[in-house]
Amino acid sequence: MPKLPMSRGSGVPWVSQRMLRFETYDADGQADSGPLRNAVLIDKDEVVTSGRVRWRNGAITCERRSSGAFALSLRFDAGEPGDLALRTCLLPQREKPYVLAVELARHRIGTFVVKAEEWGMIDLGDAHPAMKLWNEARRIFTQAMVANNLAHADKAGRESLTLAISASERLAVAHSEILLKRRFWSKPAPSTAIGVRIEPSRRGDALRELAHRHFRLLAVPLRWSSLCPQEGQYNWNDADDWIGWAEDQGCRVITGPLIDLGRGGLPDWVNARVSCYEHLRDLAYEHVEQLVARYGDHIGMWSIGTGINTNTSQSLEPRQMTDLVRLLALRIREDRRGRRVILELEQPWSEYLHGHADAVGPLAFVEQIVQAGVRLDAVGLRIQLGDEGRGRTMRDLMEISRLLDRFVYIDPRVIVTDLGVPSEASVDDGGRWRGEWSQARQGQWASLAIAIMLSKPHVESVIWTDLFDHDQTRPRCAGLITEEGGVKEVLKRLISLRRRLSSPFGPEKDESSDSEHVAEAE
Repeated sequence: MPKLPMSRGSGVPWVSQRMLRFETYDADGQADSGPLRNAVLIDKDEVVTSGRVRWRNGAITCERRSSGAFALSLRFDAGEPGDLALRTCLLPQREKPYVLAVELARHRIGTFVVKAEEWGMIDLGDAHPAMKLWNEARRIFTQAMVANNLAHADKAGRESLTLAISASERLAVAHSEILLKRRFWSKPAPSTAIGVRIEPSRRGDALRELAHRHFRLLAVPLRWSSLCPQEGQYNWNDADDWIGWAEDQGCRVITGPLIDLGRGGLPDWVNARVSCYEHLRDLAYEHVEQLVARYGDHIGMWSIGTGINTNTSQSLEPRQMTDLVRLLALRIREDRRGRRVILELEQPWSEYLHGHADAVGPLAFVEQIVQAGVRLDAVGLRIQLGDEGRGRTMRDLMEISRLLDRFVYIDPRVIVTDLGVPSEASVDDGGRWRGEWSQARQGQWASLAIAIMLSKPHVESVIWTDLFDHDQTRPRCAGLITEEGGVKEVLKRLISLRRRLSSPFGPEKDESSDSEHVAEAE
């Protein structure tokens, strides 16, 4: 009897109950190698589900052991809109293969309708640029559906997809303009609406002057591995310097994540010592005790941790994840109940669920923590896009908006604690948005994405990933200024957006800027 293949991470023979097949084409006909980049399967709850994706007999084959329809998500070159993470609709199993480009277009056309209805924009009018693009995408999609061969269907599907992505981005930006005006009609955005992350190891008067002039919200990461590279030997100098300076300047400080269970987030000596959850829990508690004793009420908000639910470096059971968050939150508030705490979520599109046993999806994890009685003041989303790291595949503006909408019904507010895209193309290729990465492209994306984020009433603040470029900046070259000290376009865009939000919109304020930026990018 032949040996059955094993499913990843399960130890159980793979018995496929559900299978989908997709065909894709290039200029020479059916492609003989697949665009299997960042390919995962998605379930009805919009989270990654167990399964495998591979090339098989000239087609993309998706297999899943559990029943129910599922979708394929992968990085796909959609032409002018960019090289992006895109997905199909939930599809039923069938003998005839699907055409990948057609199914990607189908999902994006459907997304436009769903969000237009949800946002009350279904009567936008045929003259609106978003509706014009969507109508054209739908017309070409019809051609794909009646094409006399699959290669022709693929070509029309790609054309339709290109238009549908542009239409949906236009819709997302138009919706953000409406919500921004509604949110800040009679009052300005707070000065802490846009912040920046500071690498504490880099100091200097010029950096401080730049940070103070343009930002009132600073995120100061306290990496365990940097603070305490050797057991019992803490080096506080860099953190003391930045936190003390920020307090003197009246800046609000978010610090952490105190415990980073993502890849490379723990000191080597901790990894060597930890053999069970209890060891990790005790070491984490002792570490947080040191931090709270030193900084106490000098911090505006404490980030408990990140990567706790992903099982990428330390494998925890769901009850242990909850226990760790509860324990650390209690320690932070032990001396003063009013201290604010935030829990950060890595990979908010849940790619880590592929192949990690007992990992918990982002929304499910927040609900699990809240239901356990842990009081969170905010949930942090880390949205680093455009390099090859897991969870950093490039997304378009509609996907940013859709992600944030999924967090609207949770109790804590949302802070985007780590937002960034590169300013230049690199070997760490994680996709692109409307052309190769450049300082201009980075600035265009940032101004539109941050406007979309701050238009959501449940989003409190957005923090850019780094003030300046350095070796640990992720994505690479995502900072606001270069290593040589040059000011990038993205900083100018953020300053312009802060200025725009610094006074109430009222009836007189010009609302053309975001639409113009979309046209500029396209």
